[in-house]
Amino acid sequence: MKSFLGRNLALAIIALVLAGLACNLPEQKSATTATPTTGTEGTSAATQTPASTTTSSTPTVTVSAATNCRTGPGTNYDLVLIFQPGATAEVVGKYTPTNYWIIKTPTGGTCWLWGAYATVQGDTSSLAEIEPPASGPPEVAQNSTNTPKASKAPKATATATNSFVLQNPGLNQGNILKALFPSAPSSLSVTTTCTYKTIFPLPPQLSVRTDHLSWSAVSNATGYYVYENGSKISSTIGTSINLIGAKSSGNISFGVASYNSLGTSSTTSKNSTCP
Repeated sequence: MKSFLGRNLALAIIALVLAGLACNLPEQKSATTATPTTGTEGTSAATQTPASTTTSSTPTVTVSAATNCRTGPGTNYDLVLIFQPGATAEVVGKYTPTNYWIIKTPTGGTCWLWGAYATVQGDTSSLAEIEPPASGPPEVAQNSTNTPKASKAPKATATATNSFVLQNPGLNQGNILKALFPSAPSSLSVTTTCTYKTIFPLPPQLSVRTDHLSWSAVSNATGYYVYENGSKISSTIGTSINLIGAKSSGNISFGVASYNSLGTSSTTSKNSTCP
C-alpha cells in the first residue's frame, strides 16, 4: 500500500514539473514571408516609357567660302549681301535648275544663294520651287578677276559696295551679324603745284611737285589707302593728303580706296599733271 502511494506521488510530482516546464517555453510564431508585388513580366514595378516626339527640322545653310546672295539666280541681279563662312541662315525655298537656295536675310527679306559652296542641313523635300523674278540687265562678259556668271561662280568679290555681310558673331548657332562693306569715295579732287628752277643755259627743271588730294568721306570706313599709278603709297584716316617730291612733271594717276575690317573698296581715280 505504501509503495503504491509513493509511486503515485512520484508520478504526480513529475507531471507538475513537466507542466511547469511547458509553461516556460517561448511562444513560437509562424514565419510569414512577404511576397513583393510584381508587375508585368516579373518586374517589381511597371515602368512607363514616355512616347518619343519627332520635330521637323528647319532647313539651314552655311557656306565654305564667301558667296554673293542676289535678288535672283545670276550676276545680272542686284547684290543683296555677301554670305560669309561661319554664318547660318534659314532656307525658305529652292531653285534646282541652276542650284540656288532662297534664304532669309537679317532685314527680314530673302535673297538667292548659289549652292556650289553651300551645305544645307534639315529636310528640304518640302521646300517650294521658286521661279526667278524678272531678270535684271543682260549679263556682260567678265574677265578672270571678276565674279563669273551665275552658272559658274557667284563667289564674293572685293569690289561689291554697300553690301550687307553675314558673319558669325561667336554667339549661339544661327545668330547673324549684319555689317556694311565699305564703298569707294564718291569723288576725288587733285590739285597739283609744280616749282621749276632754271640753270642757264639749260631749260627749266622741275624741283618740287606737290599734289594735294582730297575726297568724300565714307561713313563706315576705318581709313583710306592712297595709290599712285596703281601702287599703294600711303594710308590715312583723314580725307585729304599732300604728296610732295621731285616727281615727274608728266601725267600721274592717283587713286583712293576706303577700308574697314571687312575689306577694301574699289578705287576712285583721277589723273593730274604739272601745268
